[in-house]
Amino acid sequence: MVTLEDFTALSAGSDVPLEGRVGECPQCGRNGVAQEEPDGIFYVHVQLSELLSDGMLTEARDCCRIARAAS
Repeated sequence: MVTLEDFTALSAGSDVPLEGRVGECPQCGRNGVAQEEPDGIFYVHVQLSELLSDGMLTEARDCCRIARAAS
């Protein structure tokens, strides 16, 4: 089963189970869910999820990467 999740269609502040809270992307201004990575943060706007026999595969289809400020 394949599911396309469009977080831009949700209002800011909405909670998405297993993903987080929808917020406004500081780069483009569209709604998305913030995901933390060691080298920065990215806001996922559209995500494709596929249920496989050994687990769930999720892939960001539309996102903005925000680099962390140097300390």
